[in-house]
Amino acid sequence: MAASGFTPIQLYYSSTTTNAPLAANLLSGELAINITDGKLFYKDNAGVVQTIGWKVTPITAGGTGATTIAGAQTNLQVDPAGTAVALSIALG
Repeated sequence: MAASGFTPIQLYYSSTTTNAPLAANLLSGELAINITDGKLFYKDNAGVVQTIGWKVTPITAGGTGATTIAGAQTNLQVDPAGTAVALSIALG
């Protein structure tokens, strides 16, 4: 969807799963994206690469009627009434 008269913005990116930029690859405030994982990164004012967000796995229905919402670091199960029955969070 290119428009004439505009300069496109190209982010530093990787298409290799789990790749993240090194601090040496970015300037402070510069954005980078992993187009496979959908993770968006930036370098903060302390020189550390931070993750802003990532795409989540679509909602799927389990065999027991529970619904699972899975992301890169969280897993939430709810029963058919919408009550949360299990939540797990993987840090780091």
